[in-house]
Amino acid sequence: MPKSNIIETTINRFDGGVINDPRDPQENTARVVSNFDVLTSPRKMTPYRSSESGDDAPTTSTKRNFAIALRTGTTYSLYALGVVSGANRAEVLYKDLTTGAATDLDDNAWAAPTANQSPAGATNFNLFVYYRRVGLIIGARAGTNFWAFSPTGSAWDDSYNTVTYTEVGQGLVHSKDDILYVPYYNNAGAAAAKSFIASKAGGAAWNNTALTLPDHLIPTSISEYGNYLAIACTPASGIGNSRVFLWDRDSTLTTLSETIDWGPGSLAILEEIDGALIGISQRGGTGGSFTNNPAGTISHRDRIIFRILIGNQAIKFLELQANHAGSANTTLLPLYKQKVDNRLYFQMLIELNGAVRDGVWSIGRSAFGSPFALIHERTSNNNTALTTSDGLRGFFMVGDFLFQSYISTDHSTTKTDDGSTYSHNSVYESKTFNGGDPSFYKDLMEVTVTTEYMPTAGQITLAYRVDENTAWTTIFTNSTDNSISHTAVNIESSGASLPKAYREIQFRILSTGNAEVTGLSFKEQLVGRKYIAD
Repeated sequence: MPKSNIIETTINRFDGGVINDPRDPQENTARVVSNFDVLTSPRKMTPYRSSESGDDAPTTSTKRNFAIALRTGTTYSLYALGVVSGANRAEVLYKDLTTGAATDLDDNAWAAPTANQSPAGATNFNLFVYYRRVGLIIGARAGTNFWAFSPTGSAWDDSYNTVTYTEVGQGLVHSKDDILYVPYYNNAGAAAAKSFIASKAGGAAWNNTALTLPDHLIPTSISEYGNYLAIACTPASGIGNSRVFLWDRDSTLTTLSETIDWGPGSLAILEEIDGALIGISQRGGTGGSFTNNPAGTISHRDRIIFRILIGNQAIKFLELQANHAGSANTTLLPLYKQKVDNRLYFQMLIELNGAVRDGVWSIGRSAFGSPFALIHERTSNNNTALTTSDGLRGFFMVGDFLFQSYISTDHSTTKTDDGSTYSHNSVYESKTFNGGDPSFYKDLMEVTVTTEYMPTAGQITLAYRVDENTAWTTIFTNSTDNSISHTAVNIESSGASLPKAYREIQFRILSTGNAEVTGLSFKEQLVGRKYIAD
């Protein structure tokens, strides 16, 4: 027995984010953090606003990619790439970057400029980039062309650049030379060269082979990295390690400045954050990444792997393992990404800690020098979780508004509610606590959740689950205006439901009505006897 049979635990910092290890010793980490901002103020969890409809014609327009572009004079607007109703041809609509008027950020209507539709061919949603030097938004069509649309509505050029591709990625205008770069892969024909970076320098002609990459690699994501263009590539075979190339953007040379082994998994997203190059890979398939599930059968285990470039090596700093019990890999990691305020935002759907978690996630940190943390920033549709058969279809953040597109039976687009609406759950699920020795029984003596002064309609619900149990049991619900804490104690008169004789415990906090959480503390008593198996 320990010298004291009372164990007290206090958690008042939350910026460590989501981790895979349910017994991680760091105080500020959790199994799940959803719909909370925990990086701006690391000692409290601040809820985000709820989502509402972001499109008045979601099923017919199917908007999936977004860009900010100069529409007229000095006025910029938010543009969305969708399709013509009843067709698969590209259509571009826009919203004003204002509130309080029609077709702006606080409603779900979109305006239609003139000359905003492709005349033929299916659009590709991966490429949708504004190039200021030519005043055009550029996309891709039918594997044979890049099209261009004037945000002013003056013209649509369906054959802006003739280029044959089977895969194309999002373009990037590098700040060092103001040149547009687009990654693409061409698996058609017998030519050995298949993988390229195309470039366009202002009004000059396109250079479709500004850089030729190894033909067995598909470029998926590009990023600035100082003076370099960093290029993420995944094996075309789906087997083997991904690679990252650093290119000095000199198209007269055939050599690259650096090539980096990025390890196993398909590298989908690459971005520089706080001077660090971070890549997100997905690993899983019928040929590997398997484990025994609780039922005793073999199931394939998806993994999302986060690596950071240190020197010339990609070092893993986090790995998530999906916990689905079926044989199919269901984790989704689309290529869409956005860098805002030194956070890397991306979409992901993964089964984690017993439930499907979908929406927009981020990699960032609360202060320079702190470890990078993974946060489940926003769910796609408030409390309505997607299923593993649903899909993620793009997102974009503009100011405090987040637009998310997804498919659940039909295509939908949501956006952040412009009103002070917090009707959804912001969720914190703690790590598993065992008092340092899971063989001892414990009784929960008391537990407290502290908050900022509770707003009108604010509510905190605390629940627990113990040992092998998968269901959550509510301990208390607190909705007292202006309160800053609520405690449940293990005495008969309290009316609380506190567990006894458990070995491990986990807590869940649900916040609604903009209740900001500042801490979780609890006190356990060791019973003093060990579990003896039958």
